[in-house]
Amino acid sequence: MMAMTLSMMAPVKTTTALRTTRSLRSSAPQRRVRVNMLPPGGGMPNMPGMDPKKMAEMQKAYAEAMKDPETAKKVQAQMAQMQGMMNNPMVQQQMQAMNNMVANPDMQKRIASLKDDPAFADFFDDLKKNGPGAMMKWANDKAFLARLNDALGGEDAIRAAAGGIAPPEAAAAPAPAVSAPEVETLHDAARYGDVEAVEDFIAIGKDINARDSSSRTPIHYAIAFGKGDAGEEIFNMLLEAGADLTATDEKKNTPLHYACGYGKPFAVKALLAKGCDKTSTNGTGKTPIDLVKLEAKNPINNDAELVAALSV
Repeated sequence: MMAMTLSMMAPVKTTTALRTTRSLRSSAPQRRVRVNMLPPGGGMPNMPGMDPKKMAEMQKAYAEAMKDPETAKKVQAQMAQMQGMMNNPMVQQQMQAMNNMVANPDMQKRIASLKDDPAFADFFDDLKKNGPGAMMKWANDKAFLARLNDALGGEDAIRAAAGGIAPPEAAAAPAPAVSAPEVETLHDAARYGDVEAVEDFIAIGKDINARDSSSRTPIHYAIAFGKGDAGEEIFNMLLEAGADLTATDEKKNTPLHYACGYGKPFAVKALLAKGCDKTSTNGTGKTPIDLVKLEAKNPINNDAELVAALSV
């Protein structure tokens, strides 16, 4: 169910529906099945809102392409294959659930709000840069899917948005062997929780305020990716080493924005104690407390004292 939900968040660059880990690249099943947006007869579809002149040019180009026997044969074969797949009840059920979710106003609002949440910045950046092809990586990230599940209100809310339809789960493929990540920078060390590497990098004078391609510093990474004791230790090491607490990423999120958005109470307390500005706004005008309130399950919401300290 979560992988299906994930596909709703991908940027649509064409009118073709996106492939998910359990659904096919096709539009929702109707009485007359369309494959890759082509009508059953194989002709060029009309596209609402398109300039008539451009539409005519596209239809002409399509007609010319279809004069080539090989092209026509490939298109017809693809259509036949996809039509057969779309007759699969499991696929039909998946697509119906997807349609229900796309049309659900509450789910639309929840997904839209995630674009302002630094906890999902990496996901949206990846989609922006790499398109739908990036979906598979995130669909296999259990920690990310759990975070997305919580942000969208949990499995019950997602199931309700899908109209009570729970698409059958495909058998899980064996997890591929994963080699140990290479740690070459402070950003890498913070991402992977490598305390020893962080200590070594600081000792040899590596820039603790170095920027990545999205203008994030190592302390942004420590907050975003840090887990357990190692994550907290790395955060504190960077804090003590003099990390710039006013540094903002490309979306104007400060470390305090990250701590609030990612629900890290220990980091919020430490940053407030250092005098970080709780009134600063990011690129969408959100203050740190605004990011906390975006998600009801953010653990910071359970700390009344911390919420009060963050409130402007």
